[in-house]
Amino acid sequence: MAKTTTNATASAGRQKPRRLTPKPEVLRELYLLSGNQCAMIGCKNVIVDDKGTVIGQVCHIEAAMPDGPRFNENQTNEQRRALSNLVLICANHHLQIDSKKHEADWPLAKVKRLKAEHEAKFKAIPGSLEQRFNSQFADSTDALDPTDPGEFRELEKVLPDCKLDEQQKPKRKKEVKEFLERAAKVPPTERDFMLGVIKRAIKLNGSNEEEVSVHVDDVRSALSVGHHKLTQLGASLERLGVGDVTDVGTSRGDEWHARVWNPSDYLTWFDISNFCSNTGHSLDEFVVHLKFGLLDT
Repeated sequence: MAKTTTNATASAGRQKPRRLTPKPEVLRELYLLSGNQCAMIGCKNVIVDDKGTVIGQVCHIEAAMPDGPRFNENQTNEQRRALSNLVLICANHHLQIDSKKHEADWPLAKVKRLKAEHEAKFKAIPGSLEQRFNSQFADSTDALDPTDPGEFRELEKVLPDCKLDEQQKPKRKKEVKEFLERAAKVPPTERDFMLGVIKRAIKLNGSNEEEVSVHVDDVRSALSVGHHKLTQLGASLERLGVGDVTDVGTSRGDEWHARVWNPSDYLTWFDISNFCSNTGHSLDEFVVHLKFGLLDT
């Protein structure tokens, strides 16, 4: 039975490759997340010049066609033109990354990391480029396109400890769905703050903890967040149901901590961090872009 399912899945994914133009809404977010800069580390080439001409190029992380680098025969054509599979590069660097000749120098994990680390710096673009895409008071969360984790197949394959009994799976699915609905309403600044707190908790405590909780003194120092801003961020996280800043009982008495809620009792941010470490994905993809569908690909 398992063999039949595997073959059926592979067959469904291996449709005849066809190069599809990325959807307008995908290109819009891709350009905004680029910061109008080539994603290559240290490159200062712009994507759109001062006359509004697009001079950068869209690069497929996993090629659109079989003759391209890092082609994945199990992807669908829609997946190949999805935001998660595209990165903006200047023309010169496009010749390197999007070339079979240099494929050994640019393996899949390296290109994914390049995209994630570059886009993490540019969640919103001030100035004229942003104004071409947004009205003055557009809701910044409208650009989000959360993806559902489905059956968590990839998570359970990569992290066997995350496998659940059949009775537990519906609760995990329900809790993660509810978390995504709340997180999709969180503005970019607060999502960036959540990411900083999660990364700091992992750095301080390793990746085997259950709760994301960092002392406020450490948050202020490590993340350069002032008292007033920290209070505002905590109130916003609590209002939106994704975290808080509050006093927590410790061995030294009550002390204030910044906390970020886990997506589920059965899926912690430390689980997701371990998943990223084993797959080349970035925490940014989950915390900032809410791409939980990666847990099921």
